[in-house]
Parts: sequence; structure tokens; C-alpha cells
Amino acid sequence: MRSAPGTVGLISNPSSGHNRGQFEHICKQIAQHPLIHHRITRSSADILNVLEEFAALDLKILAINGGDGTVSAILGELLEKRPLPALPQIALLPGGTANMNAGDIGVRGSLRKAVDRFCQWSTTQGAGGDIAKRALMRVVIEDSAAPRYGMFLGGGAVIHGTEYAHREIHSRGLRDDFSLALGTLRTVWGVLRDDPAFNRHITTTLTLDDGVPATHDSLILTLSTLHRLAFGMQPFWSDEPGSIRLTLMEQGCTRFARTFLSIVRGRPNSNAVPASGYHSHNADRITLQMSGNLNLDGELLDVDGQIAITASPELEFLRL
Repeated sequence: MRSAPGTVGLISNPSSGHNRGQFEHICKQIAQHPLIHHRITRSSADILNVLEEFAALDLKILAINGGDGTVSAILGELLEKRPLPALPQIALLPGGTANMNAGDIGVRGSLRKAVDRFCQWSTTQGAGGDIAKRALMRVVIEDSAAPRYGMFLGGGAVIHGTEYAHREIHSRGLRDDFSLALGTLRTVWGVLRDDPAFNRHITTTLTLDDGVPATHDSLILTLSTLHRLAFGMQPFWSDEPGSIRLTLMEQGCTRFARTFLSIVRGRPNSNAVPASGYHSHNADRITLQMSGNLNLDGELLDVDGQIAITASPELEFLRL
């Protein structure tokens, strides 16, 4: 499916991972293309004002130059407040640290190459752009003041892998898929060695749509509306209907190393079954009851109670 031409707006977060140190050059690239209405946000409080400004432009394309957290914050405002008369097509530029969202449904290449490709495309809005449809997860934590949005939610050993990546990998300037691959490998190694820093688990009561609640001792919990996670991982294998995809590995799941590798490659082996501690489901509404931390697109949330997760309307993402 090809994208339709229209007015282009671009929001940049200069504090996002890859923008640091090269944002001035990025701005010069964008300034050479006056058809792009470029706005810079320095806090979440700026987002709604920019979107309301874009509403007067009859925006058709909204580009975001930032990380997964920036994308979630902007699209959350777009979906929750509806400041635009119609939902635009979205283009994601890899301006953050991990850029998992952009890796699945964004503009390919390093940040500079992606910005250049997007700027050139915006001049003609011709051939070369395909559209992918994805929902977001709307996440409401019990007693929370406002809903959050995201495209990836993880718990259990995912949290400890995230903490290790921030502490040992991102601090050394390593980003994108390579850093996430290192963090994942270190997490798996920690689980196999029964390292208490990684092999921690959470009791989770899970309800899918209108189903019966089920309680699990969860070693790894991942939910996403993406089709491809970091470094090409495709850890979801259910063929059930639903925009939110879930995989859960229980504490004590058997043949962990071999089964885990088959799952992340998108080819689950014969051991990836509930009887062995491996579960995969799709749903449009998921309720979690738990006490512990969750990773929502890079933001760590402290949860003690119920989390209601629903799929948003699908958005159209421009892939270049």
C-alpha cells in the first residue's frame, strides 16, 4: 500500500539517544526541505501544543525523530486527546537509543541516513514508501491518574536485562540492535546460571479478553503490538485473533536455552508448549494482576495491583 501525498510535520526530541551530539547536523539536513514543518520538543508538556499547531496545517504525515519513549508519548497524546481532525500517517526516525519501534515500522538506516531518506521522500512523496498498520497498547495502572501508551511491555527477567543494558551497555555508547542483543544474551546467560540478578520472577494473574484468569510464576513476560522486536526477534507464535501479542515463559520452563533461541527466531520448537512452561496468545484486551516492575517502551513502571491493557485503533506507519 502506497502513502498518499500531503502536508508533513516533524517533531524532534534533541535529548533522545542518537540525537545527542548530532542534532545540529540533523536540523541542517531538515532545514534544506522547507515543505517539512519541523518542531522541537524538550519535554512532554510541549507535545500537545505542537500537535494543536499542526492541526491548523491539515497534517497528513507526522514524523517523529526520537526514541521509543518519545514515540509513545506523542502517539499517546494523538490518540488520547485527538488534537488533529484525522489521524495522520506516521513516520518514525531512529533518533533514540534502542529504536525498537522504528526497527519494525520506521525509516531504515542510521539516523542521518534515515533523515536524509525521509527528507528526499517528503519532497516528492512518490514511490518507495509502504504502509504498515499497527495498534498501540493503552495501559491503565490501577489508581493511576492517566493512561500510558506503548508498543512493547516486558516484565520478569526483561527488567533485569533492561537495567543491565542501561548500566553496562548504553553507558558505553552502544545503541540500537547491537546493544539490545548483548543485553538479551547476558540475560539468558544469567538465567541459565541461576544468577539472582537475572533469574528473578513475578507472580502474574493474566486475563485475556473475556477469558478465565490464570496465574503464572513468570520468568519472562512480553507483550507487544509490533511484529519484529530488537535484532529481528519474533517471539510470538499464536494464531489467535487480537492486536496485542503476548509470550510468557514460566519459572522452571524446561530446556530453556534451546527453546528460547527457537522462539526468538520465530520458529518455536516442539517444546514451546504450555505443559513445558511456554505460552503465547493474542488478544485485544489483557488484564494483569501483579506486584513488581514493568518496562513500557523503555520506561520502568512500579506496579502493585491491576493493569488494564487495551489495543488502540490501528495507525498507518510509513516504512521507507
